[in-house]
Amino acid sequence: MFITMTTPALTPFHQKIFPHAKSTKRDLFSAFSFLKFRIPHFAFPNQIPPFRPLRPLHEQSAFTLIELLAVITIIGILAGLTLGAAGAVRRHGATSTAKAEVAALQAACDRYFADYNSYPTTNSMPNPSSDYSPSVSTYTSAGQVLFTNLVGSVNLRTAPTTKRYFEPKPAMVYTNVNPNYFVDPWGSAYGYNSDGTNAPLIWSTAGQTTGGANTNKWITSWPKM
Repeated sequence: MFITMTTPALTPFHQKIFPHAKSTKRDLFSAFSFLKFRIPHFAFPNQIPPFRPLRPLHEQSAFTLIELLAVITIIGILAGLTLGAAGAVRRHGATSTAKAEVAALQAACDRYFADYNSYPTTNSMPNPSSDYSPSVSTYTSAGQVLFTNLVGSVNLRTAPTTKRYFEPKPAMVYTNVNPNYFVDPWGSAYGYNSDGTNAPLIWSTAGQTTGGANTNKWITSWPKM
């Protein structure tokens, strides 16, 4: 008679420590399916996007012609608004600068009058009622007389030989001819008119260079009606 001794089967080591490891492959697949919708798409670069039978795969990320035209139209409108606003800001800045320069020239003429009892006088004076364009020679010649009397020299780079009543910024002076003359923010000569006794008329045509311009847009030293 033989006695057979059987040794009971031992539970695998990993199942003793991790009882939940008995889960089947199907359970693992289900758990992964649960997690994959919570992981960002870029974590699976090789994952194939979901299939949509009604749209071809190569057309799913493309833009239509109507969408492109709509975007281009919106960009054009925004660009136009931006450029228009920038132009308005520049015009406003130039107008403010011209007003300040006209007032400064008027004050310099008053200081000159306090010393000489006379304003800078020129025989060739532009007439605001008829000389609309600052390109005429009367603007240049009158401006040169005003410059030499207020600055005390024929050009900005030369040391003054008489008292200097006005210290202009370089951008305000046209230096390509001697004597120099004052120019407004639009690059045109300032108008100057004085008989020496009465208060001078000083003005900027505010960028208008054609005959018959609207003088209501000018920047002047006299009050507008």
